[in-house]
Amino acid sequence: MIVDVMLAVGIIFFCYIIGSFPTAYILVKKLKGIDIRTVGSGNVGASNAARVLGKWGFITVLLADALKGFVPVIVLKSVYGYHDFVLLGAVAVIIGHSYTIFLGFKGGKGVATGLGIFLALAPSELLVAAVVFGAVLAVFRMVSLSSVTAVIFLTAVVWYGSDWTHLKYFTIVIALLIIYLHRSNLQRIVRGEERKIGKRTS
Repeated sequence: MIVDVMLAVGIIFFCYIIGSFPTAYILVKKLKGIDIRTVGSGNVGASNAARVLGKWGFITVLLADALKGFVPVIVLKSVYGYHDFVLLGAVAVIIGHSYTIFLGFKGGKGVATGLGIFLALAPSELLVAAVVFGAVLAVFRMVSLSSVTAVIFLTAVVWYGSDWTHLKYFTIVIALLIIYLHRSNLQRIVRGEERKIGKRTS
């Protein structure tokens, strides 16, 4: 019992630290000398990085943040299988990304890291969400709206398609977190003020 608790604490700690690595902040700072938190939405994520660095900045940050979610979770899954340790690690990674210790507990909105997590946990269900994301993005050209819509669809698909009960509840928690982190975007969408892709901040 004590060993399990210590192991769980260790997994949470290391996964949180991995998730906390502020990819967008470091990349924008190194390449442009700009604090990404002072431009655009102020978000430390791929979409805001694109406003400073363009599409390659977006792609680089997206891949790096997705790997933060994928690598630790796939490693845990390969070791422990369908165990709650895997989900604990996944939660810690996305919390680390969204509330990084390196930037005063302010970070990204969890989408890219969540992408990596679900690529490891539920790749088939993620594919459905990715199609939804692409369709909404093509029509409305808003990453935030596409992300929120996709995570809602992902939750539904996991709930009805997965046999891993705890994964279903985990997905609901992650979806609620991502929606919560996009609350300011949703408010801007309602007001007609949300930024669309293709706009770059110099």
